[in-house]
Amino acid sequence: MAKNSLGFLLFFMLMNVLYAKNQPEKYIVYFKDKPTCADVQKQFSEQAIAKRKKIDIAFDYRDFPINQNYIKQLENRNVLILQHSNWLNAVLVQANKKQISNFPFIQSIAKVPSSKNKSNILSEEESQECEQNNAIQEFEDGYTSSFPQTHLLNGEYLHEQGFNGENMTIAICDNGFYNVDSNVAFRHIFESNKLLGTFDYVHNDSLVYDESGGAPNFTSHGSNCLSFIAGKIDSQYIGTSTESNFYLFHTENNSSERLQEEFNLAAALERCSQIGVDVVSISLGYTTFDVPSENHDTSDMRTNSTPAAIAVNIASSKGMLVCVAAGNEGVTGWKYISSPADADSAFTIGSVDINGNVASSSGYGMPNDSRVKPNIAAMGVNAKYIRTNGTISTGGGTSYATPQIAGLAACLWQAFPSKTNWEIKTAIEQSSSQYLTPNDRIGYGIPDFKKAYQILATPTFISSSLFEKEFSVFPNPFHQTISINHNGNADIKEISILDNVGREVFSLNSVSTNTIDLSALPTGLYLMRMVSNKGILIKKILKN
Repeated sequence: MAKNSLGFLLFFMLMNVLYAKNQPEKYIVYFKDKPTCADVQKQFSEQAIAKRKKIDIAFDYRDFPINQNYIKQLENRNVLILQHSNWLNAVLVQANKKQISNFPFIQSIAKVPSSKNKSNILSEEESQECEQNNAIQEFEDGYTSSFPQTHLLNGEYLHEQGFNGENMTIAICDNGFYNVDSNVAFRHIFESNKLLGTFDYVHNDSLVYDESGGAPNFTSHGSNCLSFIAGKIDSQYIGTSTESNFYLFHTENNSSERLQEEFNLAAALERCSQIGVDVVSISLGYTTFDVPSENHDTSDMRTNSTPAAIAVNIASSKGMLVCVAAGNEGVTGWKYISSPADADSAFTIGSVDINGNVASSSGYGMPNDSRVKPNIAAMGVNAKYIRTNGTISTGGGTSYATPQIAGLAACLWQAFPSKTNWEIKTAIEQSSSQYLTPNDRIGYGIPDFKKAYQILATPTFISSSLFEKEFSVFPNPFHQTISINHNGNADIKEISILDNVGREVFSLNSVSTNTIDLSALPTGLYLMRMVSNKGILIKKILKN
């Protein structure tokens, strides 16, 4: 009898193993190629096509759809297609390994591991967002509680000029947007039809307002981040870009940390490109997953190799400004920025307090990295946001610094619609507090959006493109002196410096040196006018 029991037990265990092996799991399947003969523009909105034409961005291989024949062959083996990405030329599937084996068109397969519930949805917020405070500050300039964080960036200047994000489109990718549809702070978005669309890439539906919860899951995170941009309560709170159009995309899984979430983000960014989004705000970051074999390491942060980083770089190449939280790993064993903050083209945002001091939790840039990461910083310590019940609270993290920058960048771009995403990003960087001496904590520093506006507003003039190539002016911005590098044979006859209203504040008729002492000039934006035998060149210069 004992032998029979033992035999049955062994048989039962064997059957369990065999059953487990045949259970469907999730995989990312990358294809080798795709057809490029389709009318790719059919996938894009009129707004997206017009935007590409305006800034001369061509459609390329990445825009073409996945080979539908490959998808049909997978479906013929009863493979369930969950998501797809034209940019990555890949699909997210649910299947057993045998079902997706031996296809000649498959380049590679990455398993998305099953996992238990995670104890914290967004590790980058674990130390700060639990603390909330409903106190409201004294009224100031109509912003009340949101004024200090906006004023740190001189963002109210854009609003005073009448730029509140009108006709700009912002997408927020996060973990859901609980109660946004009934929160008084967002009523104006719905009444003016500025909420253009939603999608939940985790559950494959358009329901993004239905997931609730507090610590440890923080499923109000997306709603909180949206409030920094779009939130508006009379005489209490004004977000940074309240009149923009919005798309809300739920990409983060609230019950686990899986590689699939990076794939979801890539799919959302691709959709942003197709519908004409201008600015994207991403307060998500990935370093480790529930299964250690899926973890990123620091080498991944240097090579733009994660699915999320690849997608952010492509999105930027399509003309979007993608703002990404640096991550709050500064006080953890990881220490550095997360992905996709590591992407070369990501506008990576660090965190400071109201006095400009770096938040200890804000993620460091990678050591010995020639890139400036993070790029800039905003207030992420005791930042004011609007909770899902419509009250005002205090929270922290780079997640909360990022949407502030995204909103103000949209307002700045509204003021200069002919500029590219790269020109907007560069102007913001050049306006920042430590542009000449960037570091691995807050990059170029804290931006000044009034100064960024002036940089973009000041015209430049050149009578000959050949002449411009013969001269370079550095450093720019400068502190005391500025140098002219002469690469050709033109003779400079005269140099004059004009202030931002056109008054001459410095002149030099006999140019016998390459270095000019401008220490007597106040800080600010100037024009350097150079007259030579080949023409006239006017360049913007900035004194910090």
